Amino acid sequence: MTDWELLIDEADVGAVLPEAYAHYRRPIRQALIVFLDGLPEAHQDAIVRDQTELPLTATMSQRIATLARSCPALHKLGQTLARDRRLALELRLQLQQLESLPPSIPLPEITAILAQELGPLDRLGVVLAPPALAEASVAVVVPFRRGQDEGVFKVLKPGIEERLEQELALLERVGAHLDKECEALGIPRLAYKEIFEGLAERLRQETKLDGEQHHLDLARTTYADDRRIQIPALFPFCTPRITAMERVYGGKVTDRHFDSDKQRRTCAELIVASLIARPLLANGDAALFHGDPHPGNLLYTPDDRLAILDWSLAATLEETRRIAFVQIILGAVMLDADRIARGLAALSAHPDFLPDKVMPVIHAALAQLQAFRLPGLLWVTELLDNSLHAGVRFDAKMLVLRKMLHALEGVIADIGAARSCIDAVLINNFLGRMAVEWPSRWLATPGSRAFATRLSNADLASVTMSIPLAAMRFWLDIASRR
Repeated sequence: MTDWELLIDEADVGAVLPEAYAHYRRPIRQALIVFLDGLPEAHQDAIVRDQTELPLTATMSQRIATLARSCPALHKLGQTLARDRRLALELRLQLQQLESLPPSIPLPEITAILAQELGPLDRLGVVLAPPALAEASVAVVVPFRRGQDEGVFKVLKPGIEERLEQELALLERVGAHLDKECEALGIPRLAYKEIFEGLAERLRQETKLDGEQHHLDLARTTYADDRRIQIPALFPFCTPRITAMERVYGGKVTDRHFDSDKQRRTCAELIVASLIARPLLANGDAALFHGDPHPGNLLYTPDDRLAILDWSLAATLEETRRIAFVQIILGAVMLDADRIARGLAALSAHPDFLPDKVMPVIHAALAQLQAFRLPGLLWVTELLDNSLHAGVRFDAKMLVLRKMLHALEGVIADIGAARSCIDAVLINNFLGRMAVEWPSRWLATPGSRAFATRLSNADLASVTMSIPLAAMRFWLDIASRR
């Protein structure tokens, strides 16, 4: 068996982390060792062989990216982190290659899977148009023609379900190890096993293509009124292991050449409006959000539309959680720590939420606002991050949403647009919704939140009444610092 303790050096892990996260070197190293040591011996040997084939001058970032290609679970994790600007630039550039890899599955294998799932393709009027376009963590994409229509098959890789299941079980083992050793590793107690189990359950959706097909149908309905957005249409011959959908032409939004800052800003605003503002300000009880918005899934089409692909990790954001987000921002505007704590409690995964544990985090976040910062979504995301480190437990859906927001922040930055455009777009959309819903508020009961903004008339009244007091607190605090 491979001695991973010997091969993985703590200093090398630390080389790809910013100094602020240096204390995570040991737990990350331990997590990698536990994960790799649990793989079948043949798989471990293949990983070592891939590493030895790299040049002696290969950096740690190159070695991590090569490792991620060898394991579907790590591949997906790498895609998620590829645009996270808290990581070293070199590592991010290496991980970004995971967003769309050259295909490695031989075409005869793909053809055999298609025939097994769909029967003879000629009976469907389908002609394959190889080569395959790309390969992702669990599937390969092959183009086809059907009359005048162009489509692609998204086909699960042979044996991927069993392989991914094995790796997800190892992720749960990693969580249990971190729970056991958190004091020795110097990390906070966060119920890691429970967190990893929830994330593993979410990642299992990657191999359930019938679930993605359902999300695609929902997404096409959701975005049907927006001509700037393209969601691939499904063909009638899909199975749980194969998705047949419309072919989309375009390149990654981060690879697009823009002639001006205005064009970059327009593209960034479209991404924020469609992937964040629309679900947060949806009218229904549950709003669909994408869940995996790396640039390989966000294409800019030749006709200047945003094509949103791969809805396998999509999930719904319930009305109660959208209300909680709004209440947190209201609490920030009112400098009301108790209201923010109640909002975090509504987002928490457990009823044993203890406000005392998170109050120092809330007060620190409010202090940022007193430094003339607006309480937008970026502020809320930082609050969630710091609350997690303080011991607040969020379920897998909230963790995926949190990672989605970090990923989109990285995408916006890589396009070249200002980070502040995220909050600017959300504020503009929020105010626009308020203007539309204002006439109907005259007939609404004080406590009703049956609005896209999820603000009741009572909420608006309390904000109006609290503004003078909040302003007084603000200036008194400023004066006390002089």
